[in-house]
Amino acid sequence: MTRILLADDQRDVLEALRILLKGEGYQTEAVTSLAGICSALEKKDYALLIMDLNYARDTTSGQEGLNHGTTSDC
Repeated sequence: MTRILLADDQRDVLEALRILLKGEGYQTEAVTSLAGICSALEKKDYALLIMDLNYARDTTSGQEGLNHGTTSDC
């Protein structure tokens, strides 16, 4: 089964994605922080990472997520 890592600081978004992807046959794991992404990637391999790019309140540029967009950033 294909494993997907979901990363978002809003738990309702994570739950909605989990429900949608489970219905399509995907296995998902969810984290709520950039540190959580790094921890999850160190432990397992994922076919895909779906991540929120804004983790700081009142930001809309997505730069925070883009700055941490590779496993070498962990």
